[in-house]
Amino acid sequence: MLSRYINIPIFLIALSIGIFAVYITVPEKRNIYVFPTHENVEIMQYKDKADNCFQYKEIEVTCPTDEKKITQVKPQY
Repeated sequence: MLSRYINIPIFLIALSIGIFAVYITVPEKRNIYVFPTHENVEIMQYKDKADNCFQYKEIEVTCPTDEKKITQVKPQY
């Protein structure tokens, strides 16, 4: 009954062309890296590569006076 109104081969060709057109016109995915600051530490949630969601807690500490005890930690993407 449905084949009286719709030509199945033409429908499948048009559907595949439409799916291909949507596939090639999707914008490229961009990663936006957000690092915790004292302004956004309360409102941001983060997700790691294992799909675990977590949140940071801000703790203010005093910096050591000896510069040899201060280390830099590079961001890990």
